[in-house]
Amino acid sequence: MNTIIKSGILFLSIFLFSNFSAQTKSIKAKVEGNCGMCKERIEAAAKFDKNVKSAVWSMNKKVLTVSYDAAKTDKKAVLKSVAEAGHDNEMFRASDKSYDDLDACCQYDRPDNSKKLAKNADKKQVCELK
Repeated sequence: MNTIIKSGILFLSIFLFSNFSAQTKSIKAKVEGNCGMCKERIEAAAKFDKNVKSAVWSMNKKVLTVSYDAAKTDKKAVLKSVAEAGHDNEMFRASDKSYDDLDACCQYDRPDNSKKLAKNADKKQVCELK
């Protein structure tokens, strides 16, 4: 009887632990940039969120791969942080000021996102794309 109770408690604790542990999610997102300084800035901006476990930007592919705790943050929050650092991405357009503040080597050719911007979008701020 004691063995059955111990087994039941063990099973229950494993079940509860697995359901309440962190749910890690990985995403890939297009992020504009040019050089090694961009890579450092993009990865640092993504990792600024303490719930991001890893962030790696491919300079050749212009793709950011991020793993994060999905229970505490999401793709939108991570990519907004990257845009605030001056890098346009698939969800946000960086503000003109943050882009202009980038070093000359980091100023990539900005994609024309005008059709994806809301009509009342203020380019002085980070703008969410449709």
